[in-house]
Amino acid sequence: MFDLKIINGKIVDGTGFPSYKGDIGIIGEKIVEIGDLSSKEAKITINADNKVVSPGFIDMHTHSDMSLVYDRYARSRIYTGVTTDVIGNCGIGVAPVKEENRQLLLDYLGTRIVGSMPVKLELPWDSYKSYIKYMEENPPAVNIAPLLAQGAIRIYEMGFSKEDPTDEQLQNMIDLTEECFKCGALGLTSGLVYLPGEFTSQKELIELNKITKKYGGFYATHMRDEGDDIENAMDEALDVCRQSGVPLEISHLKLSAKQNFGKTDVLFEKIEKAREEGLDVTFDVYPYSSGMTSLSALMPPWTFEGGVDKMIDRIKLPENRDKIIYDIEHGLPGWQNFASIVKSIPKIMIASVIKEENSWMEGKTLEEIGKRLGIDDIYTTIFEILIREKGRVQMVVEGMDEDDVIKILSREDVSVGSDSMSLSHTGLLSKSSTHPRAFGTQSIVLGYYSREKGLFSIESAVRKLTSNPAKRLGLKDRGILKEGYYADIVIFDENKIINKSTYKEPKQYPEGIETVLVNGNIALKDGKQVDILCGKVLKNTYSSGK
Repeated sequence: MFDLKIINGKIVDGTGFPSYKGDIGIIGEKIVEIGDLSSKEAKITINADNKVVSPGFIDMHTHSDMSLVYDRYARSRIYTGVTTDVIGNCGIGVAPVKEENRQLLLDYLGTRIVGSMPVKLELPWDSYKSYIKYMEENPPAVNIAPLLAQGAIRIYEMGFSKEDPTDEQLQNMIDLTEECFKCGALGLTSGLVYLPGEFTSQKELIELNKITKKYGGFYATHMRDEGDDIENAMDEALDVCRQSGVPLEISHLKLSAKQNFGKTDVLFEKIEKAREEGLDVTFDVYPYSSGMTSLSALMPPWTFEGGVDKMIDRIKLPENRDKIIYDIEHGLPGWQNFASIVKSIPKIMIASVIKEENSWMEGKTLEEIGKRLGIDDIYTTIFEILIREKGRVQMVVEGMDEDDVIKILSREDVSVGSDSMSLSHTGLLSKSSTHPRAFGTQSIVLGYYSREKGLFSIESAVRKLTSNPAKRLGLKDRGILKEGYYADIVIFDENKIINKSTYKEPKQYPEGIETVLVNGNIALKDGKQVDILCGKVLKNTYSSGK
């Protein structure tokens, strides 16, 4: 007897192959049989007549590292069909932690992955091993695929020093990276437009990724530039792949700034040429023409030397402000200047703040905020917001072209990631605003781009959300509906699924998703979340205890 049986479904199995009608039998956490199961009994039967049954969606690029700690129910994932969050991206991570640099890491995380969470940030672990153990003992509603953040490794060893590591420091980082991979990390990530990634040399990345290669992992990078210098940035990423032997994942592939629009073919030519050379190169995308990041990303790298508190201290001084403004307007070698890729600095919208007294800023442009504060100069407005919020403020920036997004999203070899953290429209994680991608990424791919625009089939859409990311992550028993695989499953109405999240009202769940299973357990039933926490930490096969 099955524990659970799904009958009469339109099975879209995640491989990209044509759908077919069938039943799925589940015992415990796994799929044990697929076919005509009408003669077999089950404790629970779900009738999926006229509905799509697909693998649970794997969000290839998230920053849920801490949101899954503070709210384990992962509502903006379960309601959107996501059963696995890939964390530790962009070189921004929460472990390992060296006590003497703990506050540096906490302050940094406050400006990045927890910028919109109104909490006193704490890290109840020190080593990567204790972090993984904590997550295993306090599982969220979704699975966690942990990546190791290069930024956390560097902060552990060097703080926010801009110097190249000594031979001893580099060896310490190599040893620490190996220790983390032994604990289960699936890959190494970097964010080379953020600190301390901007201070990191190609040599350092190559040496760390030799360890990544040793443990069967991959290297995911937010490249050093996604605008005017994107070709050189991609060359750097490919060369790290080439010299270390590690597979490469280009995070949220995009072209920023109007002067670069329409150059996607150049990027794909580089990728195809690298593949012909024998390099293992993949990429992911979020399906929006605007992104979200910290307002502090507008500040030049030198302002962050010593950490976030030092950045705040520096921008308070008039003599520093003049230099900051000059650097923003003229640029610096090797620095992707966010101000140069947005269409208009005054029109940058504040997505979230921490302090209640500043919540009126959310959803307003810098220009609107400046007027309310009685400030005429846009840079002074930026400085004032950063000081008031101690850097913990997020912005939405429009800097991509919809046609480029479509070209990247339409590729059969792309994976989809939201580049968001798990949030909610109730409780702690509903307190501030966000980008609509936190609630709408998967449904906009299925409902808008696939069904309404007809850019690709439902089978292709599901593949981008499931087996493509699973393959890159090395998850050999997830991402496809197959006997022996874990029962991470989504049932949705392909004629009704639609994104409801907007820039003005981002915290809205999609319509059309009816049932979600995580490891064989019903996590969403009849469109309502079930009070269950059954996610797993999906560690690499080299880690002990797996």
